[in-house]
Amino acid sequence: MPSKKKNNYQLKFAVVRVFNIYAIFLVIWLSFFWAEQKYTFNKPIIIIKGALVLSDSYYKEYLLNTMDIEHGHLELNNILDELYKHPYIEAARSSYRYPDKIFIEISERVPFAIVNNSPMIMLDKNCFVLPNIDNINNYNIPILSKYNTAPELYPVGKQALSVKIKDTISWLKALNHRYPDLYHNLSEITLANEDEIILVLAEHPTKIMLGNKNTLYKIEVLKRFEEALDRKKNITDFTYLDMRYNNQVIVKEN
Repeated sequence: MPSKKKNNYQLKFAVVRVFNIYAIFLVIWLSFFWAEQKYTFNKPIIIIKGALVLSDSYYKEYLLNTMDIEHGHLELNNILDELYKHPYIEAARSSYRYPDKIFIEISERVPFAIVNNSPMIMLDKNCFVLPNIDNINNYNIPILSKYNTAPELYPVGKQALSVKIKDTISWLKALNHRYPDLYHNLSEITLANEDEIILVLAEHPTKIMLGNKNTLYKIEVLKRFEEALDRKKNITDFTYLDMRYNNQVIVKEN
C-alpha cells in the first residue's frame, strides 16, 4: 500500500510539473506574440498631447508624411526618432494602448526672441533656431536688432553660432527671471555703438539705455527705481531712461 501511494504521489507531481512547464511556455509564447502584435496596427489612432506652438493635427500630418503609419508595424523608438528630427520638438515619449491607439506626449521649443532679419530668425530660450510659423504674432517676444544676421550663423534646428546672440539670450533669460514685468513689456533690444544695449518697451515706446557694462546690475537698479515711484508713475511714463552711468538713472518725461 505505501508503494501505491508513493506512485500516485509521483504521478501527481509529474502532472503538475508538466502543467507548470506548459504554462511557462504558454506565457513566454504569449509574451512574444503580444510583443509582435503590439507593433502592428490597421490605421492606428494617433493621440498627441502637449502641442502648444504647433497643432496636434500638424504633428499627426508630419508623422503620416514621414512614416508608414497607415500599414502598421511601428516601433516606439522609430516614432520618437522621427519626432526628434523636428526642430520644434524638445522632448517626447510615446506608448501603445491596445488595440489600435498610439499616445504621444511632446514638449515643444517655444519662441523666446526674434532676430531682426528678412525673413525673421526665431530662437528658443536655449538659442535653438526655429523655423518661422504662421502664428508668430501670438507671441509677445522681443526683437533683437543690429546683430550679425549672416545665414551660416543660424542653422535651423541647431543652436545659433553667434556669440553675441548667445550672450543676449542668456541675458534675456536672467532678465525674465529677475524682472519678468520688464521682459514681457520688452519690444526690442538694439545693439548700438560699442555693443551698448538699448531696450525699447512696447508701451509709448520708452527707451532704456543700459550701456555695455554691468547691465544686469543696472536692471536691479532700474527695478528699485520703479518700486520707488510707488505707483505714482511707471517707467513707461518716461521718454527715455539713461543708465549708462553707475548708480544713476537720468530720465526724460513724456
